[in-house]
Formats: sequence, C-alpha cells, structure tokens
Amino acid sequence: MRHKHTSFFLNSLTIGILLIFTLVTPGKAQFVDLGQDPCSTRWRQIKTDNFQIIYPDFFEDNAQYLANIYEKLYAHANTLGIKPKRMSMIVRANGGVSNGNAGWAPKKSELYTAPPQDVSDAWLEHLCIHEFRHIVQYDKVNQGFTKALYYIFGEQITMAVIGVYVPMWFLEGDATVFETSVGKSGRGRSPEFLNEMKAQITEKGIYTYYKAVLGSYKDFVPNHYALGYYMVGNSRVHYGPGIWQDALSRVGKRPYGITPFARSLKLTMNEKRDSIWSSRHFQSLFVNPDSVKQANTHCDAKRTLYRDNFSELQQIWKQESDQIPHPFDTITTANKIYTNYHYPTATPTGQIIAYKEGLAQEGALVILHPDKDEIITRTGIMYDYKFAYQDETLVWSEYKYHPRWEHGGKMVLASYDIRHKKYHRYPTRQNRYAPFAVEGNWGFVEVDKEDNASIVILDHTFQKEIFRVKGSGDELFVHPSYDGKNNIVTVVVSSKGKHLESIDIHTGKRTQITAFTPYEIDNPVTVNDQIIYRGAFDANNSFYRQTQPQEFGANILNSKFGLRYPIVSPNKDSLLFSFYTSDGYKPGKIAINQLENKAIDTQTFRIADSVTQQENWQFKLTADSTYASRKYNKTSHLFNFHSWGPIFPDAEDVDIDFGLAVSSQNKLSTLFLTAGFVRGKGYEHGNWQVKATYKGFWPTLQLEFKSGRNDDFMQDYAIKIVQTQEIDTIRTIYKSQRTKGTATVQFPFNISRKNYSRYIIPYVKYEIQAIHSITPRRSYLLDHNRWTSLPSNNPYNSVLANPDDVKLQIMRYGLVLNNQTRTSQRDIYPRWGQRLEVGYAHTPFDGLDYGDTKWAEGRLYLPGFWKHHSWTLYFGHQLKSDKTTNYYGNQIYSPRGASLYGHNLSTLKISYALPFWYPDAHIGPLVYMKRFTAEPFFDTGWEKNRYWNKTYHSYGVEISADTHFFRLPFPVNIGFRTGYETKSNSMFVDMLFSVAFTI
Repeated sequence: MRHKHTSFFLNSLTIGILLIFTLVTPGKAQFVDLGQDPCSTRWRQIKTDNFQIIYPDFFEDNAQYLANIYEKLYAHANTLGIKPKRMSMIVRANGGVSNGNAGWAPKKSELYTAPPQDVSDAWLEHLCIHEFRHIVQYDKVNQGFTKALYYIFGEQITMAVIGVYVPMWFLEGDATVFETSVGKSGRGRSPEFLNEMKAQITEKGIYTYYKAVLGSYKDFVPNHYALGYYMVGNSRVHYGPGIWQDALSRVGKRPYGITPFARSLKLTMNEKRDSIWSSRHFQSLFVNPDSVKQANTHCDAKRTLYRDNFSELQQIWKQESDQIPHPFDTITTANKIYTNYHYPTATPTGQIIAYKEGLAQEGALVILHPDKDEIITRTGIMYDYKFAYQDETLVWSEYKYHPRWEHGGKMVLASYDIRHKKYHRYPTRQNRYAPFAVEGNWGFVEVDKEDNASIVILDHTFQKEIFRVKGSGDELFVHPSYDGKNNIVTVVVSSKGKHLESIDIHTGKRTQITAFTPYEIDNPVTVNDQIIYRGAFDANNSFYRQTQPQEFGANILNSKFGLRYPIVSPNKDSLLFSFYTSDGYKPGKIAINQLENKAIDTQTFRIADSVTQQENWQFKLTADSTYASRKYNKTSHLFNFHSWGPIFPDAEDVDIDFGLAVSSQNKLSTLFLTAGFVRGKGYEHGNWQVKATYKGFWPTLQLEFKSGRNDDFMQDYAIKIVQTQEIDTIRTIYKSQRTKGTATVQFPFNISRKNYSRYIIPYVKYEIQAIHSITPRRSYLLDHNRWTSLPSNNPYNSVLANPDDVKLQIMRYGLVLNNQTRTSQRDIYPRWGQRLEVGYAHTPFDGLDYGDTKWAEGRLYLPGFWKHHSWTLYFGHQLKSDKTTNYYGNQIYSPRGASLYGHNLSTLKISYALPFWYPDAHIGPLVYMKRFTAEPFFDTGWEKNRYWNKTYHSYGVEISADTHFFRLPFPVNIGFRTGYETKSNSMFVDMLFSVAFTI
C-alpha cells in the first residue's frame, strides 16, 4: 500500500507539472513572438500535400529550391519511423540572422536564410534538414494519449508534453545527428563543434548530469547541441536508432507516467547494456570496467546513459589527445576562467590584438598583456569573429538592428580608429561579412537578400567600389584574404562541397586551386607563395599548407583540441593562431620555418559514419521540379486558431489566467488574439476578456476588453463625531462590477549601437471604464496613522453612502527610453545602463474631470567594486491632481516592504548586487543550484495625502538563487527579501520568484 501511495503521489506530481507547463509554456515559450518582417514585404506561397512554404516574392528561385529539398525529405523513411504531417515553413529572408526554429503552438517552422560564414553544407540544405527533423520529432510525440489531449488543449499540449518529458539535449542532439547522417558534412563532422565537449571531458572530467544538462556560471559547459549529439549519436552506435524511436513513442502514448522518456531508456538498456559492457573492445578502454559499470548503474536511466557514453568517450579521447604534440609557443594571458581569444593579430609595433569573449567577458577587441588585457573597443553582436587590421584601424562585421522590424536587420561593417578612438558603422542594404585588408583598401563578402554572394573591395573611406566578383548559383565565399600581390584567396562553399580558389583583383578571373571536398576548410592566408589554411581532414582542426594545385597540401601543425585562425605576422616570419583548450581558445605562435610537412592522415568520424550507415541515404537533389506558386494574402490569413482550453495566456503581462479561452497567432506573427471567460488578476469571480495585438504596421496596435466583478474599489470618508467634534477617516472597500476597454498605440524604435541596447517607445493609450453595482464589502478606521479593520455592524455604516456609478475615459501618454550595455554570462545586471519613463494621464472627455496624474521614473546601473558586482539606483515621482480617489493607480514603485498612498509620491531605491557562491549542486532530481546572489538595499519613500506628509525608509537584503527544478531547462530565480521598514516600524519578509522561459 505504501508503494501504491507513493506511485499515486508521483503520478499526481507529474500530471501537475505537466498541467503547469501546459498552462505556462504557451504563455511564455510557445506562443512565441520572434518578430515581424517589414510591412512592405509581399508574400507568396507554395503549397503541396506535404508542406506549405510562405516566402517574400523576391525569394522565388530559392523558394523553388526549398520546395525540392522538402519534397525529398518528406519522401525519405527516417529513423524515427514516422512521416510527418503537413507543416508551414515561413521564410525570413529580409534580415541578417542565420538560424531556424520549429514549434507547435502555432505549428510552423521559421527559416532565417542569410548564410553564415560557417563551412558546413550549403546553408539552405543544412537549415532545412535540421529543422525538418524537429518536425518529425514533434509528430512522433503527437500520438496516443497526447493526441487525445489535443482536443482539450489544442496544439499547445504537444509542446507542453515535450517541455516536461523530452530533454532539450535530445531534441537538438537528434536533429544534429540527422543533419550529419543525411548531409554531406553536418556538425557531427565539424571539429569546431566536437572539440568543446572533447576538451572538457578530457581535461576537466565528466561533470554531473545536472551540470552538463543545465549549465553553470562557474565553468564553461558545452551547449545542448554538443551534449545531445554525443548522447544521441553514441547511444545509436551501441543500441541502434530504436532506442530514441521507442522513447518518443512512450512519451506520446503515456504522458501521464512519472518519467516515460527515462523509463523507455531503462527498458532498452536492461535488455542490451550487459552485452555492451562485456565486449572485449569496450572493456579494453578501462583499467577496471566492472567498477566503472557498477558506478554508472547507481543512477536513473538518463544519468546512466550519460555516464556510460562519456566514460567510454573519455578513454578514447585521452588516448587520441596523448598522441598529439604541442610544438608551438603559447602567448601568455591572464584569465582564471573560460575565455576565448579569436584571431590574434600582430601589429607592426609588436602588439597583439585579439577578439576576446567568454563567461566573464562580453565581446571586445583587446591588446594582449601577460597581466591584464587592454580593451580597445567593445563591439556589437558578431556571429563570425573575423576582424581585419590595417594602419591603426580595425574593421569587423556586426549586426545592426532595423529600427522597427526584427527581421530587417543586417550584418554591416564597423570600424575603430585606434589613433583617434573613433567608432563608425557603415549601413547597407546587403549583408557584409569577413573583412580583409587590400593595400590600404578593404575587402569583404557581400550577400544580398536572395543569397547571391560577391566579393567586394571598397576604398579606405568605404564609399567607392573598386572591385566586385559575383558567385554563381548557391556559391558562398568564406574568409577571403589578400595574398599581397594581385589575388584574393578564398574558400568557396556550395552544394558541390568546398574548395580553395584564387581570384585576380584586376581581371576578376577565378582559378580553382583544389578539388571539392566534404571536409571543412577555411581561413586561407598566403605567405611566401604558399597558402596556409585550417582543415578537418584528420578529424581535428589542423593547419595545412598548399603548394600544388588541385591536390590538398601537407599537414603542418596540430594540437590536442584543434587550431583556428592562422594569421601571418607583419614581417612574415611567424604564424599566429588560436588553439582550443578546456579553458577556451588561447593565442599561440610558431616560426614559419619551424612548420614541417606531414602527409595528410585522413581520419573518419566514428559516430558520424555509424549514424550515416543507419540512416542509409544521403541527401542529394536529383531533380529540379517547379512548383506552382501564388500570392499569399495577409488579410485573409490574419487568424490561425491553434490552442484552446482552460487557460488565458498573456505573455506581455507575464500572467496566466484560468478559465476557458481560445488563442490565435497567424503564421506571419502579426496578429495575436486570445479570448474567453477567465479568472484573472483583480477578478476573483471571473471576467470576459478579449485581447488582440497587431504588429504588422510600424506602430503596434493593441485592443483589450474586460468585464467582471471587482473587489478593490475604494473610497475615503471624513466623518465628524458629534460628541467630540473630532474628524474620523473611514476607508471603505466596495465590491463592484467593472467593465474596461483599452486601445494602445506604440511606436517602437530600436536604435541599438555597438554594445549598447537602445530603444525609444512613445505610446498613447485610450481607456474607457465603468464601475457599477457598487456595494460595501469592509471598512477601516484611520487610527494613529494606521488603518484598523471595522466590524460589519460598525456604527458608521448608517452614514456611509454608496458611491455613484463611475464612468470615465482616460487618456495616457508616455515615453520609454532605454540604454544599457550587453552583458556577459556572469553579469547580474548591465555594467552601465539607464532607463527612463515619463507619463501623463487625464480624463478629457464627456465633461468629466477626475483630475490628472504625472509621473517619471528612472533606473541606473553602475559598475560595482568588483567584476559582476553592480549598483542599481531607482527613482520615481508621481503627482496626482485629484486628492480623494485614485482612478489611475500608482505608476511608480514603493519602497520595498511598504506601500505609498497619496497624491504626491516619491521613491528612491539603492541596492548593490553581488554573486557570492557558484555551487553547481543538486538535491536529487528536485532542484539544481547554479548561483547565489545577495543584494543589500536601502529605500526611501515620501508620500503626501490629505492627512500627512511623511518620509519612510526600508533597508535589508535580498538573497536569491539561480536554479532549475525537476531538470527542466527553464531557469528559476527563487529567494527571499527581508528587512525593516519605518512606516509601520516592523520587519518584513517577501518571497522572490521568477521564471525565464528562454533557453
């Protein structure tokens, strides 16, 4: 009986968690607003039995290419054993982001088509293959009991089940395995991708499963793509692809279980694990295989699989890395935690400049010193770390946001004049990448919105075009450089593979230097008539020297976990580069004459080759069909009802209400609509709600309607006592019916620049509300500056009049200004930041004047005494002309622990935040703790009302922890605030809790 009670409790807990994420996840994670394209975009669509592609009209040729890719993918029988149902793919081709996503609430996939300077497969093929696998995963889960739940909750239930039961490392790891097994290359054949985990496991050991999955602020932890690739891929090597097919099936069919995903893994391992550990080859990896197996067994299924996989890989990697020499010099730097130095570049004066970023450092160009690096300038967001140096000027490519449209930004060139300490950015309509110096001028790769690539040279002012050569078809130029004579040397990536090429800058003649290869190659540089570049022929990042055409050259330098970014010194006698360690990329150096030719020892990728055999086919377009396309009408597709059930999600208000509601989000993410009867904030007895937000124009438009019972209407009365002639003040709370409608217009402007996030948001809000059916609920007496509750039969009831119905129309106007620096992973708050909001509200209509209110509030972030410490200052002031009734509410914060009331309010808050512990510890599967933070504070508040004019103080400390519960990927900050406040002269304790639904 005890066991049954425990099972019942655990199942109830599981179902409870599932319901919470069913209710919460759509509001914060799956009803996702990833932004909009410019409203001038004209859309078309290709629609087949298998898929729908919605794309800008200028992307027609590539849309046909995408259609051929998806038709091929849908025809293939994949290793998850299911053909997915029709999915909509939204092509985001207006911007400079290279990415993709797939979701189920609403059901669609979004493709960000700007090609990166990576050297995997051709970008569109790579993107479609990876995101297609997510579609297959979701359909695999959407079966059995999960599919039955769809009729209650809609599309949101599939993502809720996945969010609770299926680890993120599996979703991304499985998709990465698929891209590797089906594509020509994929990240499973990229040493850059593989070596992060390899270095950590070899040099730092095997972290706990919790740390590997949920991350750390103390140490660098490879992301869920890398972890997942090894977990999924290596498990498929030993158990076959059925291990994951069975796991997803069980999740879909039994989401009411405790841990259906882990349970399925346990069943598979119970059947096959002993035979794996008994094999001679496997046992030969370990000194004492039985003890390792036994130690790994004392875990649940996911942790056992994790320990098994990485116990094996650790031994393999140690044997491999011990055989690789270290023949070069390390350039000394001063960093105790994980830090990367990219593209170390020597100047004629002997200084070394590098791009630095890591756990404690947001991206910056620095001059290297043994004791402390000197920051030259911080940069904007760089997706490729390549920069160029010439004549005391640095040039790089960074992301420039569009002032309004999230999918309208571009990768642009930026420069920094070291002599005059001036930063400049060069906006353009095309994406520009990988700058390089050309005899006083500047070259780069340019890609237009149709993904056509060119190499361009501009003069030193970045104004006059000197040279341009265009690629053909799907060719992308990667990391070009100038050879100091007449040629540009570049890597060219296409659906045929990768090769080195030389381009004459006078004639534009292109000469192919090497044959096509599926292996990664990049960063070619020329010295003494030889080309040095990074290649992955030996399954590691090594340097190769090209002296003969067509055939790939000799291996000249290697390191345990790979080398990147070869740069020739100004006097051409040394080669600078970065080599990877478990503490990040470190700068190294070697004399050119010490580089020795070694034959290329071509190696295979064990996991990649195995899963490729299992998949048993490789993606290759053998036909080029033309699909019928037609206009996609934005107006007729405004509504897309995808989820329903007993919830009302409101991501903007950070709120989830219970009731009966339906949700719509159209496929272009321009109209968001929720409607239903719910129990919402301030409406304990339920209310009708409708909320619609349209973001298809420059101003965003929002309409909201609420109607229901409200219990917080308040009125103050001054009553004269006949016997004493004294005035008593009575505050009465009424229950009432409140009907409210609002219309809001916002004008968002994103003016972010360099490492500063900056935006301006003016807004206007019209609000109409009626408070009616008003009856008393409870009363309070003001006694010695404190409100005391009165009994229901108090003698004052006879003289208290029920207020008249209130009908008013309020206009609110406001302006929000924000400016703050980008943060590193360890920062609690921005190093520098300012936020200011000013507003005004009044009642100008129908001859009713309920006064007005004005407010201003600001927040300042300042650096603390040590790194990652931060001062925060908040100030707010509000002035209300009406001194009796608060129809507008408080627009500013009160001091912590106290509340301000009155017509004239001011608040000043000062706090100092500091991290004091990085435990990386867990309490069973319940909670994993990453960081503890303390924040002492001192607040002052001033209130002026009809009765007094007083100042109050509060002081104390907030202690909070960054945690994860139940191994879920969503970070939870939980803690408490305690202190003393002088308004009531008492101690106070508040709970702190917040969830970030971003991973």
